[in-house]
Amino acid sequence: MIERPSTVRGALAATWVLSAAAGVVTLLVWIMRDDLVLAWAEGNRSARAILREGGIEAVEANLEVPGFVPVVVTSYVVLLMLVAVFAVFFAGGFRWGQIGLAAVALFGAFLAVLCIASGIPVLFEVLSGVMIALCLGLLVLLLHPRTLGWLREV
Repeated sequence: MIERPSTVRGALAATWVLSAAAGVVTLLVWIMRDDLVLAWAEGNRSARAILREGGIEAVEANLEVPGFVPVVVTSYVVLLMLVAVFAVFFAGGFRWGQIGLAAVALFGAFLAVLCIASGIPVLFEVLSGVMIALCLGLLVLLLHPRTLGWLREV
């Protein structure tokens, strides 16, 4: 088998760094749930009024608050399964593994931009910026001429 070029090894490493970063974000969503609920309530007209009158407890008692933690944990597990499958096939020289990883990177960058635009706490905005950089770095490595050449030769 032809040796993997540094761009392929870098893309695989970036894939796992991106997965670990997403794990950190998932953990922080669980830890900082109240901050996310507060940010959501500030952006919701009816929740904002209740928040000003009775605090976050009143919001949670009177409104259906989004379930941030279950959604993020489920999304993370699905992401890990997809990335694991795509990475294995990409490492084996299959073009569709590369396409799958590129699609995950594009979708991840898109979601991070949406997070920044949604008015979430600053820590999550910073982490979203890091995720965008990681996703773009992964795309560069996946579409690098040496990576494309290796995929043709394998």
